[in-house]
Amino acid sequence: MPELPEVEAFGRWLLPRIRGRRVAEVEVLKPRLVRPLEASQFRSRLEGCRLRGLDRRGKSLVWDWVDPEGRPLSMVSHLGMTGSWTILSEGGSLPRHAAVVFRFGDQRVVLDDPRQFGSLRLGMESMAALGPEPLEPGFTPEALGRVLARDRRPIKVCLMDPARVAGVGNLYASEALFLAGIDPTRAAHSLTPDDHHRLHGVLVPLLKSAVERNLQALRAGRPMLYQQDGQPGSAGDGGLWVYDREGEPCHRCRTPIIRFTQSGRSTYQCPRCQRSCV
Repeated sequence: MPELPEVEAFGRWLLPRIRGRRVAEVEVLKPRLVRPLEASQFRSRLEGCRLRGLDRRGKSLVWDWVDPEGRPLSMVSHLGMTGSWTILSEGGSLPRHAAVVFRFGDQRVVLDDPRQFGSLRLGMESMAALGPEPLEPGFTPEALGRVLARDRRPIKVCLMDPARVAGVGNLYASEALFLAGIDPTRAAHSLTPDDHHRLHGVLVPLLKSAVERNLQALRAGRPMLYQQDGQPGSAGDGGLWVYDREGEPCHRCRTPIIRFTQSGRSTYQCPRCQRSCV
């Protein structure tokens, strides 16, 4: 699933290419992604609108439009499990799973979504309350500690809750906990201030570096990290430490990585490097 770094990268990649441009035509190929509006309603609301900006919130992009009468209009896009954005020149073939197409003059911005779990919603009502944003200055070790202080769930489950921390999903929660040497089954409230500093100190750089790697992939036409099935290269060089590496040796201690389920999602752990101390 695209998480904070992928969505942030898509936003930074798209914005300079379409900011200030008007949508000449909208084509809805998979109507379920624009519900509860009918496809015709969605098209009529957006055709002729000019894009002012793109702003990420958690795992969503907020599109800031101005309609032909000068009125602001927000659109919230979520990529679901397998969605992605692509830019095509006029006349090029659409991706196999193209869902919605926005035509800006000589180029098209396409939402491609094989599993159709993504969504495009007009207005901000679909945005749930979110916890602190890890890339904002206010996200300090102390702020992270306050988020975790009263949560008795496992730390991995807590990190993936968007009401606790915005935008962190399965991949980056697993990676950050490994880098911090924290057992993913440990109760969130049991972490100490030292743990908060250690986790914060790996999570924020991990997310920032992933944004840059994903941007480079987009600019080069390569798959992004979440599209590579856990095989993007060596750890520390854009690769993965534990995520999707069940049975493979830990890059640090050579102990086989284990996988187990937490809240319906796969968790990956090195049982030696992330041994519980409580």
